[in-house]
Amino acid sequence: MGNLKKLLKYPWKYKTQLLISIFSMLVQVIAGFMIPMLMATIIYEAIPFGDYILLWTTGEMIVLIAVVGLGFGIVNTLTSQKVAMYSTADLRLDLFKKIQSLSFTNIDKYKTSRLVTTSTNDILRIQQFFQMTLRIIVRAPLMIGIGLYMAVRTSVQLSSLFSISLPILIISIIIIMIIAFPRFTKVQKTIDGLNKVSLETVNSPRVIKSFVSMEHENKKFNEANELFRITNTAAEKVMVITEPIIMMIFNASLAGIIILGAYFIDQGYLINVVNGVELPAVGVLIAFNSFSMQILFGFIMFAMILIFVSRAAVSAKRVVEVLEEEIDLLNCEECIDEFEINGDIEFKNVNFAYEKDGNKVLRDISFKVNAGECIGIIGSTGSGKSSLINLIPRLYDTTSGEVLIDGTNVKQLKMESLRSQISVVTQSPTLFSGSIGTNLMQGKNNATYKELDEASASAQATEFIEGYDDFYNHIVQQKGTNFSGGQKQRISLARAFLRKPKILILDDSTSAVDAKSEEKIINEINKLSLNMTTIVISQKISTIHDMDKILVLNNKGKVDGFDTHDNLLKNSKVYQEIAQSQIGNGGAVDA
Repeated sequence: MGNLKKLLKYPWKYKTQLLISIFSMLVQVIAGFMIPMLMATIIYEAIPFGDYILLWTTGEMIVLIAVVGLGFGIVNTLTSQKVAMYSTADLRLDLFKKIQSLSFTNIDKYKTSRLVTTSTNDILRIQQFFQMTLRIIVRAPLMIGIGLYMAVRTSVQLSSLFSISLPILIISIIIIMIIAFPRFTKVQKTIDGLNKVSLETVNSPRVIKSFVSMEHENKKFNEANELFRITNTAAEKVMVITEPIIMMIFNASLAGIIILGAYFIDQGYLINVVNGVELPAVGVLIAFNSFSMQILFGFIMFAMILIFVSRAAVSAKRVVEVLEEEIDLLNCEECIDEFEINGDIEFKNVNFAYEKDGNKVLRDISFKVNAGECIGIIGSTGSGKSSLINLIPRLYDTTSGEVLIDGTNVKQLKMESLRSQISVVTQSPTLFSGSIGTNLMQGKNNATYKELDEASASAQATEFIEGYDDFYNHIVQQKGTNFSGGQKQRISLARAFLRKPKILILDDSTSAVDAKSEEKIINEINKLSLNMTTIVISQKISTIHDMDKILVLNNKGKVDGFDTHDNLLKNSKVYQEIAQSQIGNGGAVDA
């Protein structure tokens, strides 16, 4: 419940609508209790004495009160919906912003599937809780409280029935809650698993079809789906059992009222004298029965609310966990904000591991790159090449040692300012739904048409872009599925070039480009390098052999050499092995 309380600040932002909703609900409840009282007046006074004026007046009053109750009920529904929708939208936005601010380490901790479930299913549960809060949570106590008062006031004798029915009802609700809460916790975890399998499958259609592993993936999804079905069925059984139990108590109470009423009539307690004749106090029975039904309906609502609360509490815990997650990459209190990178890069005794006590991916890395240099990085698979370049824009922090930009530790530079002057192009390019132009302008949102042309030409993307009738307005589908791998890489390169960064990092980003285009791109990079420092990760020596220096990493994450191509062929064992393997496979290495 503590986590739900933390989220109540969101609906409170709309306190005017909130108060209107609560007031409307109060009026609706009061209207519901006034009608049985007026019915008692008709039965007690109007009908026995033939007072048709009182009968018509009271009937009209009942209709008026019913209409007023209806009107305020509609107002309550509309305002509660508005508050729930707006407050949930605010919560969802805050959660999205928080997820955006999480470091890679934080995201690795929660996993994508968990964050997707939290952003969708968990938020939906909380939205339902907000709606139920304003429509029922306050109404249920009012119905129970006012109903008890009116019932006791109507008949103290009949009210003795509550000493039996209410404890049974309360105990039943408590038992249901104890059973329900852990089950709903398991449900949300199984949704995480279901989303995980779905995301993996949706993101890897080519691999699945290429390896004809549809049957395996179907089996894996079926297992996750079946686990969700079993877990959710177990949780929903609580809901199924709840209604019959409460209805049994409800009907038993109704029968108890009739039996107890008959007993008290027989004993002479519930008697009205009309024209000297003793008659059973039917009006008392009707009024008391109505008030009792209001009380029981209040408890039914309360029981259903607790089910929603138990679900929402689980989701609130998961949402609050993300909102309160301590981000491990933060700007220091006195970080340098306004600065312009020159381009010098230095690693000093850098060690890095993805987990606090995990195996080191990089070990004792030390090298220096001067501004304007073009540096190649090569090494065996798993040598830590991508991990190394992630430390430059501070996507991760070093486990020990320092990464310096222009002699200043990157931890002393404001991350937004640092990253805005660095462009990174990954091996697996990411395009967003929109157009070619909107994707390119992520590099520079106020770019001119001329700048778009220049960046596209440098990335060898002009040829296929000009093939579209709508040029830069050509639609990009989600993840760029309507483009080939080489086209996506060239759009990503153009986006990076458009920024005109001080440091350009290419992580094997020409792997899907043909040899001729790659050569042209490298030539363009060499021209652009006059105004920026360039780091190129490649699996091919032919791509990087003409660069100023080449950093070689061995499979233990250590530097095996940092020199020119010619010197590395003489002094680096790892580089020699890579060169020999590529020559042996028909590659060409200029010695």
